[in-house]
Amino acid sequence: MMPFVAVPCLLLVFSGRPSPALALSSGGSSGHGRRQPHASRESKELIRKLKQARDAKEIFGFLDDFDENIDSFAVSTAMGKLRRFGKSREALRVFERSKARGIALDVFTYTAAISTCGRNWKRALELFDEMQRRRLEPDIITYSALI
Repeated sequence: MMPFVAVPCLLLVFSGRPSPALALSSGGSSGHGRRQPHASRESKELIRKLKQARDAKEIFGFLDDFDENIDSFAVSTAMGKLRRFGKSREALRVFERSKARGIALDVFTYTAAISTCGRNWKRALELFDEMQRRRLEPDIITYSALI
């Protein structure tokens, strides 16, 4: 019998060859090294500062300073840094605050939020469902975050 991993809405069977289920991708980049071609100069500056932040307090300071220039890329970057600092709850608050402000969040931002949920799989599935309701197509990184 072949081993399998069951994930809601997806069944990956590991048979030693690539599975068609793994080809479920939005066709874009994986989110790693994602570029921001049409970003403003201020938004690019915010991203640069977020990447160099040394602690959570600094991240929140940058988000406050650049309040008008926050986009989905900045949200994803801030969430990733907060998660690395062990501040997952704060990272999810940044995500929720951004949604409430009407920032257009993309598949990368939702994937970052799902990854941040950790063992809170119910919240991860809620975000996955919300993502699909917003007609954002999950990619392989999103599915990996759900596992």
